[in-house]
Amino acid sequence: MGLVNIGLCQILHVPLVPGLKLVCAPQRRSKVTVERAAQVVLSLLLLAVVSALIGVISMLTDYYDYTFTRNTLEIGYYHFNYDHNSLKTCLVQLNSVAQCDEDWELNGTQCYYFSNRSLQLTWTSSKDKCQSKRGDLIKIESREKQEFLDGRVRLLMDAEDERFWIGLTDSQTEGEWLWTDGSPLNQSLEFWTKNEHNTEPDNWKEEDVDGENCAIIGEIMFINGLKSWYDNSCKKKYRFICEKKATRSATCS
Repeated sequence: MGLVNIGLCQILHVPLVPGLKLVCAPQRRSKVTVERAAQVVLSLLLLAVVSALIGVISMLTDYYDYTFTRNTLEIGYYHFNYDHNSLKTCLVQLNSVAQCDEDWELNGTQCYYFSNRSLQLTWTSSKDKCQSKRGDLIKIESREKQEFLDGRVRLLMDAEDERFWIGLTDSQTEGEWLWTDGSPLNQSLEFWTKNEHNTEPDNWKEEDVDGENCAIIGEIMFINGLKSWYDNSCKKKYRFICEKKATRSATCS
């Protein structure tokens, strides 16, 4: 008896027995090969999945970094704009200076012009002169302004009876006092002189038959505190006080 290999099977020769008998040996080697192939495929699939996961994680990390960087830049840009605007505001405040023309005095946001003794005009001419200087005869609408004027007038007076025109008149209707801008006198903010010598306004007509229809400030010999206004003939010539808003120059760099 003998064996002859044919492929994966063996042919068994049996002496004295006619014919052949085909005997197939177990296919162990083929089974091992399939298992290894499956393992390789699974390994490749696992490697592909791991690679894909690594790629996704990398993309997510990059996106997170991008988002974080973008948000950081946006916050930085916001702070930059805020600081820049604050700096501009500070520069404007530092460089914005109230200014008055030559011969004018600054007080708060207003400029004042006090004429000297060589420049004395009627009330109407005084108003025109102020307007030619881009201002007007002074309007006194607060106690603070009256206090400022009272102090300045006392210092500027060269004589006790010196007077300055202010922008108040009742020339249109007797007793109805108006400022040059047409606004009425606030009765709670009037500073007419009232003492044993005078009770103003009195519209005295002995020197001018038209009466006293324009207001002055001064005559410190009779001043009682801040009560320093008098009515007088608009035709007389006195010093005067002009007023206008201060100009401001603002530069940013």
